[in-house]
Amino acid sequence: MTKNKSKPIALLGAAMLMGTMSYAQSIAPQSVNSGGTKMTQANGSLSFTVGELVVLSQTDSDGNTLGGGFTAGATLTTTSIQETDAAVLDVKVYPNPTTELVNIQINHSTIDQVVVTITDLQGKEVYKGKYAGISNVIGINTASYATGTYVLSLKNLNNQVLGTYKIIKH
Repeated sequence: MTKNKSKPIALLGAAMLMGTMSYAQSIAPQSVNSGGTKMTQANGSLSFTVGELVVLSQTDSDGNTLGGGFTAGATLTTTSIQETDAAVLDVKVYPNPTTELVNIQINHSTIDQVVVTITDLQGKEVYKGKYAGISNVIGINTASYATGTYVLSLKNLNNQVLGTYKIIKH
């Protein structure tokens, strides 16, 4: 009697195993594409990509390779962080990016003096100078600065920020 009961159980077990294997996930080449956009305004642009492929792979001793992975990426490009009020201080900062010299062209000013500071992205001040608030061009030598991104701030004598610009040094 036990012999007759074990045969149907074995057949049922085999059928379940076959059914499970027929619905098992198969790995096929697939692609998950990234997407992004770019937005531009007068004072800068923002571009980003979501789903940037990171090339990582692991290969076992049999030559099987597992690779892939995704990360969110962003690139921010801004030339002016805070525009100056042209009625108080009308300036143009150029060239940007720069290699040796940054020019600050003062077209119009209602203040007596302008304080110019340049800081690196860690907040370390690498330059500070006071200039007359008259129509002229201020040249700042950046040749000795390390390649990177800097923040140029224009302030009045009361330390009030009038404008802030991102400077890229090549």
